[in-house]
Amino acid sequence: MNFVFLDETGDPGSNISKGASLYFGMALISVIDKDYETLRRLLAQVHWLCGTAALISLGQHSIRALNLLRGLQELARNGIISASGLYISKECYGGRYTKWSDIDVPSSEWPYYLRNYLLRHLLEFHFAALNTPSEPVDLILDRVLLTESQRKNILEYLNSKTAIPLREPFRIPPITFLTVANSQYVGGLEIAHVLADILREFVKGTISENLKELSNFMRVEHFVGLEKEAQ
Repeated sequence: MNFVFLDETGDPGSNISKGASLYFGMALISVIDKDYETLRRLLAQVHWLCGTAALISLGQHSIRALNLLRGLQELARNGIISASGLYISKECYGGRYTKWSDIDVPSSEWPYYLRNYLLRHLLEFHFAALNTPSEPVDLILDRVLLTESQRKNILEYLNSKTAIPLREPFRIPPITFLTVANSQYVGGLEIAHVLADILREFVKGTISENLKELSNFMRVEHFVGLEKEAQ
């Protein structure tokens, strides 16, 4: 089983003039279930060394995040974890669900569909680089409000069960479970939260050289989508 922990940065809204962010992105970390204890041990060590159980972030006490990244870098080097990020810059994004849609849904629902669309592309981007594409996935999202029907819809969509016929199934392992939790009490999501913070700094062009070096195990894609006329 692949445990995949995911967090977001920015928001999926398209109306920048009314306060929507200029960007929207997602970061994830994945680990095979048999190796998750190693990840938990790393988190415990960082909390112990820093003398606190407080949530790790890139805020005022970024030394915690830097220590965590050093450990993650070593785990990635040994093939224990892998991490990826994907983002859109809304001013140059040409894809679905900001200015157009090829399915008949009201524009008020576009943020939900955009989130799912980018989640699918991030998972495809991530698993394209892994050697365990057939392992089923337990997908854990951080604090996303979903109705039961939306949760069911996401599972069906990521498993290539779509209303619109596909030319070929999405290149994603079977998503067996979908869980919504909180980084305050789920270790893997605490790490995904840090990676989302790093993605934010990367997108904004404010990432330090030190942070860039320590997070070089995370592959990042700037997703531009396709213009409607190109479909």
